[in-house]
Amino acid sequence: ALGYTPALNSREVATVIELQGRVSVLRGGQEEPLFQQAGLGLAGCHCTVAAKEEIVTGPDGYAVFQIGDGSKFEVFPKSRVTFQGQWTFEDMLQLVLGKIRVQIEHRNGPNPKKVSTPTAVISVRGTIFDVAVEDEDGTTLVSVEEGQVMVQHALQPGAPVIVEQGKSVRIYPNQPLAKAAGPSPAY
Repeated sequence: ALGYTPALNSREVATVIELQGRVSVLRGGQEEPLFQQAGLGLAGCHCTVAAKEEIVTGPDGYAVFQIGDGSKFEVFPKSRVTFQGQWTFEDMLQLVLGKIRVQIEHRNGPNPKKVSTPTAVISVRGTIFDVAVEDEDGTTLVSVEEGQVMVQHALQPGAPVIVEQGKSVRIYPNQPLAKAAGPSPAY
């Protein structure tokens, strides 16, 4: 008889859908390279990342991951990001260093997700946005391409700010959030 296994059924995985350069995942304290299967019969394809695992990209590393609800996230070179570090479906990513782009799928209604950095918590309701941790202090730049996000400072008291489409906000570790977000920097 088939039994219910909560540990397997409650855990989300992120599946690699595009991969370039050096991309690894930390498992048991070791960096394991991720390989994308290029054809039939290739063994050793580690194409998924589980909750609490950290993705590490080298100077030439880039990857796109997709989760079960259709949401996607891109990890750019020289980045460190933990997938679902808090074990909940809402807490999607924790960016330690580098840059990610997140596209939240909202075809089936609201899809609340959170992305955190050392200085910011970004709450989304279906949108496309970039998050960059710019230095070791955790200075974070949040830029919204489509939709809007709510940004809360993780270290300083104060009200959250809403960042609209085409706008951005920079979060410094030792300063409260700016009242108004400025235009997004050009890429």
